[in-house]
Amino acid sequence: MDRPRGILFFVIIAGLAMLLAYGVSGRRASEPVGDAGSARSVAAPRAVLGAGGCATAGCHAAPIEGHLPWESAYTVWATHDRHTRAYEVLREPLAQQIITLLSARDPSHSLSPAHENKSCLGCHTTVQGARASEGVSCESCHGPAGDWLVAHTLPGWQTRGNSLGMVDLADPYICATQCGQCHIGAPPAADGALYEVSHDMIAAGHPRLVFNLRSFKQGEPPHWRDRFAAGDGGLDVLDEVVLGRLGALDAYLAKIEFQAARAMKTGAGDQAGVWPEFTAFDCYGCHRQAIAQIDHAQIDHIPVDRSATATRPLGRLRLEPMRWALTEELLPEDAARTLAAFRTDVEATWWQPPRPEAIEACRQAVKTAQYLASDRLKTIPDNQLARLALESLNVANWDEVVIGAKALNALTDRLATHEDVTEIRQRLAAVRTMLEFPEGEVGGRKVRFDSPHDYDPAAVRLELEAIVRAIESRDR
Repeated sequence: MDRPRGILFFVIIAGLAMLLAYGVSGRRASEPVGDAGSARSVAAPRAVLGAGGCATAGCHAAPIEGHLPWESAYTVWATHDRHTRAYEVLREPLAQQIITLLSARDPSHSLSPAHENKSCLGCHTTVQGARASEGVSCESCHGPAGDWLVAHTLPGWQTRGNSLGMVDLADPYICATQCGQCHIGAPPAADGALYEVSHDMIAAGHPRLVFNLRSFKQGEPPHWRDRFAAGDGGLDVLDEVVLGRLGALDAYLAKIEFQAARAMKTGAGDQAGVWPEFTAFDCYGCHRQAIAQIDHAQIDHIPVDRSATATRPLGRLRLEPMRWALTEELLPEDAARTLAAFRTDVEATWWQPPRPEAIEACRQAVKTAQYLASDRLKTIPDNQLARLALESLNVANWDEVVIGAKALNALTDRLATHEDVTEIRQRLAAVRTMLEFPEGEVGGRKVRFDSPHDYDPAAVRLELEAIVRAIESRDR
């Protein structure tokens, strides 16, 4: 069958399937009609079709060379994307070690193999059963395709605002919250599959979840057109940074909301969760050697939180700084105050689950102000933004500096459109090296440690200062 006829055949068959699912009236076949005035029926879950639904040459499986990114999206995913191995790793020794250790600590935890365990499958597969071997495929990110597979091939289709369930990943806020379901955490699925890496799971050997949208996109084999680099629709790297940061914060707050609600369950038959769930807090407040010898004279012109990691009194926890870094500086004043008050309250009474209404107020503040934040920052010159990013950091805190360095990297990319930024990129590479976890030897075997225990804030501060001055000298 030639290509045009093949595409037409596929569209016709898929269209018939959609009509059967909806019926002539457009109502889902699984929804009861109900009496007039009755409560609206709950829609059936959208169908997950599997990666094969995207895999025809006329859709997204074209060769990589010589084709637009969207035309070869499936090919890129299948051949280069590490998400394809997400299910395979559940058969490796580490995965079974994690399950074994969790079960030993909590006998109620399932001992079923990792590749069958609902503690793992939620994030390591898109769909369970026969297609689980696909790992994390298209519909984990773009949304279950049962309702929109045909519609998105037709003239006039718009991803933004569609009601059929296709996720608008071109919006950095939405993209970050979508990725954050697994890379930050979320409530369980309807079938009981978990979307949470708990403190116990990390203690058993699971890597800590660390997520920053722009970093993840830079690390992915691209199968999309970079609207931010191209400036499409007035977008630039600041939108990706600002909206991505705030979307990740929203996902983090949603995770805390679920964890806190679970910890407060008291009804008959309810199994209360644990609070504090330490994944909501600063890992390296405990899991690192203290930075005891900070020469504050070298960094005295940059505000330093004297109660932070290095000198924080014992028994005082700090909310996950990688989620919060720069966010209050990005938001308008009212929203920033709401978030600051929440952080203060939670850290002062960390042993108590935060109140649901306080969490919801933060989420609403972030959602309402996201585009105001992006627009406001576009009015500030790059040199001032660079200085703001640096001066807002607590350089004694590794997580905050990671985010600050990412922000300076984005500003450098923006500056590179009209300036030579070779020197700045070299300094950013040096900062990256300073932030890497150290290597060492354990039992005669080389390993990379899992905390920044040799981090030198004074040396990093000097390098960041040189980067900011270089940006300031070029952007007048």
